Amino acid sequence: MFSGQRRKPSSGLTNKDQTRLRIEKMEAERRERRLVMEKRKIQRAAEAKANLKAGNPGDIDFIGMIRKWREERAHKAQPHRSNASIDDSHCQPALCICVRKRPLSDKEREKLDHDSVTVLNPTVWVHSAKLRVDGITKYLDHNSFQLDHVFDETCNTRQLYESASRPLLEFCCQGTGGRATIFAYGQTGSGKTFTMSEIQNLLVQDLFALLSEELMEDDDPKFCT
Repeated sequence: MFSGQRRKPSSGLTNKDQTRLRIEKMEAERRERRLVMEKRKIQRAAEAKANLKAGNPGDIDFIGMIRKWREERAHKAQPHRSNASIDDSHCQPALCICVRKRPLSDKEREKLDHDSVTVLNPTVWVHSAKLRVDGITKYLDHNSFQLDHVFDETCNTRQLYESASRPLLEFCCQGTGGRATIFAYGQTGSGKTFTMSEIQNLLVQDLFALLSEELMEDDDPKFCT
């Protein structure tokens, strides 16, 4: 063997073969990315359809982030106090502030607004949808407000009444001159009349039931002030 003789590559692959393999690998990776993107596109379409059916249209990414945030913190919601005696200062404050969340309106759905408020008693969270400085990356800004009672859109007026309104009725019917006021505050269409109308009906029913019970059982009934 001459010392000047060149050795062939041990792999047996020429430069053309190596280039061809790299191209085939790139094409395979490109096909895989396309399949992943197509699968994600189908998933997003299904999510959008499900959100629309649930009455919560809007940006799929933000809705998904809010859903995940709620799932991770659902255990933090506390039960509502019910039928607490208002004359016990350790149990009920002189001023009780409640918030009731309403569902999305038809106008908001038409604008493709999404549900951005989370209720975890006694805290309300507002999720602001934002973009980072790159103009692409999405994220949420969370702001919380703690109150005495907060009710989500699945709660009925009876639950709100038992926690925040009935104790006032009992206080006023103790015969000690107690007085109480309930008022609703909110923008037009927020559900004030809807809520207060049912609270009035429940109050009237319980008021007459309470008075009848006192007249039947007490020789010296204490009338409501």
